[in-house]
Amino acid sequence: MYGVSKIGLEENIMLVTFPSARYSTKSLADYLNAFAKAGVIVDMICQSTPRSDAVDFSFSASYSAFPTVMKVLPEVTAEGAPAPLISGGYAKINLFGEEMVNSSGVAARVLSALAESSIEISMITTSELDISLLVHESDVDNALQALNKAFEL
Repeated sequence: MYGVSKIGLEENIMLVTFPSARYSTKSLADYLNAFAKAGVIVDMICQSTPRSDAVDFSFSASYSAFPTVMKVLPEVTAEGAPAPLISGGYAKINLFGEEMVNSSGVAARVLSALAESSIEISMITTSELDISLLVHESDVDNALQALNKAFEL
């Protein structure tokens, strides 16, 4: 209801962030191409608003890809650049609904439900039909309960 018809879950997720990455489409493509070449399946991708020639760039992937990610990092980390930040212990919650495209306030309802349950999100990505959230695995049960209640699922 309220635009969301299904909520999915994927556990054992890591977050990889490149703070102050060089801001260019080619630079971001180079990052993703290096991980793709190594066989890492990148899921959620998020970029901050550019600051001059820098941008914070993050993606999520299965934590099972951690050893491969670590092997690729030297290839993509520029000399003198801030060290990439890698953390595990996340889960991805995906809210889907074909009616989202015609429903106002879906993201507001999501964030309000999580805020009322004191659940912080580490990353959010959206499209016309879904909202993906990265939350700490320890918060998954409470997050799912809050979201199911908010969307009467």
